[in-house]
Amino acid sequence: MKLAYALLLTMAVAFAGCGGCNRAENIGTSKEIASESMEKTGDTWHVKFQTKIDAPPDKVFDAFSQPERSHEFAPDNVMKSELVSQSGNTKVVDIVGKLDVLPPGFKVQDLRTEFTLYPDQKRITSKSIDFKLADIASEYKFEPADGGKATMVTFTQTSKDKGGLPVESLQKGALKETYVRQIQMVNKALGLSQPAAAPQAGG
Repeated sequence: MKLAYALLLTMAVAFAGCGGCNRAENIGTSKEIASESMEKTGDTWHVKFQTKIDAPPDKVFDAFSQPERSHEFAPDNVMKSELVSQSGNTKVVDIVGKLDVLPPGFKVQDLRTEFTLYPDQKRITSKSIDFKLADIASEYKFEPADGGKATMVTFTQTSKDKGGLPVESLQKGALKETYVRQIQMVNKALGLSQPAAAPQAGG
């Protein structure tokens, strides 16, 4: 199953900063994000996004669970994606990603990440390993919606800055844009043109 390359670059982009990351009107956040919360306490961001995807949880989970295949599906953005080790449901993956929107010195990021898959719980956690810009821990939960025909994705993340760009608006914009790009790619991998409509209250 294809995987959104942004899943692999979330940590790299979040604190590398990028020019123009606040272009919310160009990244379709009203469609990709049903709800959001972004707060910074001290040097740590606390992020929560939710998105409804028109595919069953099993398929959505699979679309997020193969980061080592990232280069295969996004060679223009991922220069390398390699499975370093695997033990049970835990994978360590090396990613070398390239984003042209990043400023000089940040365009190429080398990131080692540990992913832990929980198929029975429809949950994935990840944490950065010796990433120079931030200590990052993330979790994805995939819950059924619309009687199991769709999936509500809940993404939470804490990102402790190690000395990335000091401009908070760029950090916030990068966190949000990275998630949006990821959802766009996941929908493409699943053969969907866009996320489902935002859920209605009580739905």
